[in-house]
Amino acid sequence: MTGRARTTGGDGAGIPGPWRRLRASRAASWTPAHLADLTGRTVVVTGSSRGIGAAAAVHLARHGAHVIILCPSASQGRASAEAVRRRVTAARVESVTCDLARPDQVREAAGEITRLVGGRLDVLINNAGVAALPYTRSPAGFEMHFAVNHLGHFALTGHLLPALLSAPRPRVVNVTSVLHWLGRCRTDRPHLPRRYHRWPAYFDSKLANLLFTHGLTVWAQARGVPLRAVAAHPGLVDTTLGSRALYADGRRLEARLLRWGQSRWHSPSQAAWSLVRAAGDPHVAGGEFFGPGGRWEWSGAPVRVRAARRARDDRAAERLWQLSQRLTGHPFPASPGWPGRGGEPS
Repeated sequence: MTGRARTTGGDGAGIPGPWRRLRASRAASWTPAHLADLTGRTVVVTGSSRGIGAAAAVHLARHGAHVIILCPSASQGRASAEAVRRRVTAARVESVTCDLARPDQVREAAGEITRLVGGRLDVLINNAGVAALPYTRSPAGFEMHFAVNHLGHFALTGHLLPALLSAPRPRVVNVTSVLHWLGRCRTDRPHLPRRYHRWPAYFDSKLANLLFTHGLTVWAQARGVPLRAVAAHPGLVDTTLGSRALYADGRRLEARLLRWGQSRWHSPSQAAWSLVRAAGDPHVAGGEFFGPGGRWEWSGAPVRVRAARRARDDRAAERLWQLSQRLTGHPFPASPGWPGRGGEPS
């Protein structure tokens, strides 16, 4: 990652950085009340049928943004849009159906979004995700965590690029996890792993979110465009992400332990603050990373946080970018101009 999030050092040899933080950050005072009026700005939020995506949509609509929520089914989309309207009477909110694991639906959804926003999109929040799935392949044949959490968002961002670049200060927010510190840069076959375990697959996909943020920052800087790629993580959230899949797979004890841990931390509404700050704070720079400022980065108001060193690795980001381009049909018009690779971007 570039920017201020990079200046605090490397990973360290032992305990990951966030879990060495025993006290809340003194800078952790930001709330959505700090947001400026977002009237006239368009925002897409993926994975907004529940949890932090739904909460982020409410926060943004409350400040005047035109919000488009992306859900995997039309019924979920209608219900989610109506839920936002109940919370924010004057909300301008619409829904688009898209299963991020299906490349054809991603392409079609990008076209519908472009039409709804009149060809200009200010902010894309890539929030949707899956966790703790048994080994499952997407309709395109790729491991499901990688397909939904990374590839679907990579393709959606590329297809929406013309609309984003039509806005004066466009921004892409990639939602990752504090658990990306446990991920590895397996960029040879992340879409078809030789060995599989549900949790490492999730950690790796969250690391991929940060590598994509880094690659998109390099891409924008190489072309001199004002697109800002920002990352955010919500900490530990009281949701059923992960536990739903564990219950469905008969892993009841593991699911109960996970739900117990999740229920002890902050609500989706507060957990969404990191996403909302990354999306709406005018002082955010490309490549920055936001997460909760509390102990262990598990809860609290959002602050700039540090990504693992492997999330800022140019070679890993380049390999992931090229693989993602190939697997998704090259939605980006060109590759980033990677530092030290001989000048002009391709």
